[in-house]
Amino acid sequence: MEPASRPTMQLIADQAGVSRMAVSLALRGSRKISARTTARIREIAEAVGYRPNPMVSALMTQLRMARPSQRPTTIAYLTAFPTRDGWRRSSAMTQILEGATRRAEALGYQFEEWWLRDPGLPQHRIEDILLTRSIHGILVAPLPPGGAAVQFDWAKFSGATIGYSFGEAALHRASGDEYGGLLLAVRALLQLGYRRLGLALTREEDERVERRWSAGLLVHQAEIAADQRVPILLAEGTLAGPFLDWYRTHQPDVVLSLSRECLRLLSEAEVRVPREVGFALLGASAAEPDVAGVDLHLPFVGAAAVELVDGQLRRNELGLPGERKTILLAAQWIPGGTVREIAPRRRKPGA
Repeated sequence: MEPASRPTMQLIADQAGVSRMAVSLALRGSRKISARTTARIREIAEAVGYRPNPMVSALMTQLRMARPSQRPTTIAYLTAFPTRDGWRRSSAMTQILEGATRRAEALGYQFEEWWLRDPGLPQHRIEDILLTRSIHGILVAPLPPGGAAVQFDWAKFSGATIGYSFGEAALHRASGDEYGGLLLAVRALLQLGYRRLGLALTREEDERVERRWSAGLLVHQAEIAADQRVPILLAEGTLAGPFLDWYRTHQPDVVLSLSRECLRLLSEAEVRVPREVGFALLGASAAEPDVAGVDLHLPFVGAAAVELVDGQLRRNELGLPGERKTILLAAQWIPGGTVREIAPRRRKPGA
């Protein structure tokens, strides 16, 4: 028996006006209890200081594990690019899918892609099909530039998303650590002798991660001399137009960017990398050591997002979480041939 001082489920049941069984189901996140009733029961449990008996919880977990598994076996992966396979042209998206698929299969799930812009299959029909097939696990892929509406009744699903492009519903999310990755790159480049660090992005690239790239560089710039600060380039649409003007005007020692297009533009302008300027790719990979930069470990981001969905399915948790969880995967600096050790620039007398 539980000590008399420990608040019991019967006390919660009496205050909520429900049965003890309903309390037990609600505290375990069962789909048999409505979201509203579950929320009310959990509020009362918290107010009275209820804590489950750990020995009883362990026993019940052991009993549930001994039963044949009836959990869902499929996770739906929602994409919303203008074309069905448009996302496959993105190296980042394919890395995320690779990691997510591998992890889903390791956990015993099938991983199905669903295109939310299919003209012959509106979103409400996709939702109906998923529910008919008892597919309650959903992973929302990064949305394309400009975003896209995802109109699902989240009360019926266990969901998670990848990155920051989807903000319509407060789902758990997994992401690479862009802010930490930028600061990691700054430290590595400073150790090599670079001082004037220039960040070149499109405005959309920075906004898609809630300005975490630019925030990292601005934190660095707040601590250095004014003559070492290079204004951040946030281009509208593409870097092709403003990049070279920005480079020639501000003369950074090294350029950080999400796009290899900068390398092409510098080459066409006969600027030698890394002899005249260094280059670091924000989204580099250890598999491509020709370019230095930051690896966000995107396959592991996809895997972590699947684990967020899996955890909810195993706990029978449907609907938007009361407390949203964000998992950040630590970035890694990748040395490469586009940077080199440089001697610090000498200041002119009287400068």
